[in-house]
Amino acid sequence: MIIIVNGRRVGSKETGCALCGATWGEYYEEADGERLFFCCDLCAKGFRSIVNEAKRRNWDHVDETVINGNFNMGRNCTVKGVGRSIGST
Repeated sequence: MIIIVNGRRVGSKETGCALCGATWGEYYEEADGERLFFCCDLCAKGFRSIVNEAKRRNWDHVDETVINGNFNMGRNCTVKGVGRSIGST
């Protein structure tokens, strides 16, 4: 899965949290079959909600997630799969 936060590819300790882009913390969780880095359990829960919304809509797999914004200003998310997308960036 490709994850872009504010124009940067993220999801590992080196690249940043899969939801907010932060590089502090040591929290890892599996999402849609991939082990991803999160700075904290709250970001993991938020990202899981994004993926679960796609699953609720009968998606088998999420190919790409694009997140723009932050906690204070709000986030716009787009989830992309084969031939379809949810949300807007």
